[in-house]
Amino acid sequence: MTRRRLPTEQELMPYATSAPPGARWLFLSPHPDDEVFGAGATLAIAARRGVDVSLVVVTDGGAQGDPMTREHEACAAAEALGLRAPVFWRFPDRGLDPADVSLRRRVDDAITKTGADTIFVTSPIDLHPDHRALARAVQGVLRRRLLWGWRGGSPQWVVAYEVATPILPNLLVAVDPVIEVRRRAASMYASQLGFRGYDRAMEAFGTLRALTLERVEQAEAFFVLPARNVARLSASRWAALMGSPRGMRWTVVG
Repeated sequence: MTRRRLPTEQELMPYATSAPPGARWLFLSPHPDDEVFGAGATLAIAARRGVDVSLVVVTDGGAQGDPMTREHEACAAAEALGLRAPVFWRFPDRGLDPADVSLRRRVDDAITKTGADTIFVTSPIDLHPDHRALARAVQGVLRRRLLWGWRGGSPQWVVAYEVATPILPNLLVAVDPVIEVRRRAASMYASQLGFRGYDRAMEAFGTLRALTLERVEQAEAFFVLPARNVARLSASRWAALMGSPRGMRWTVVG
């Protein structure tokens, strides 16, 4: 006789910390600031560990500020984290399309050029449409590169990170040792902090993510899967693993 049960806490949320995989990371930030407010401390730790991090800012951020100002802020924030200056693709802010051939080509070329074994992207359930669109575009690229998961290749891992919407993570990174580094990097985005308290949201997420951890005050959350698995999954299934498929549905207009 089969007996059903509710999942345990440890099956729903990590109760221990670890580090994202890989020695060469391609980190895609939809806007100038997502890299800091989503995963700034983890990036600072990676820089200290000697991980080769290639940071790309995908849009120009023009929907919420002057693009050049935001690029200068992104360079200052990267320096504060110990990273090389970002590469700027300057796609229109709030205009990312997951089916855009030019966007997919840029992602594919970046994977090839960097030889990344791990690619970071915003989660497919995030509130911002650019964040979801970029996740979909990355999945599309992986399907082509990895033949829907039937072959291996670069990258080996996909790491989704949260910015504006909590995910159900399967990896937590303890970030207390570099919390001041992250705060300093966040302060570089003065133009964005004038719009909203993104730094306070970042701290709130960090406190929430430490809830299941012992002797940790701040943590950052991620959902890690082998890239071949992401290539095999439907978009809605990938999103559902992180909490909800709703943000992945297409809306028919016109």
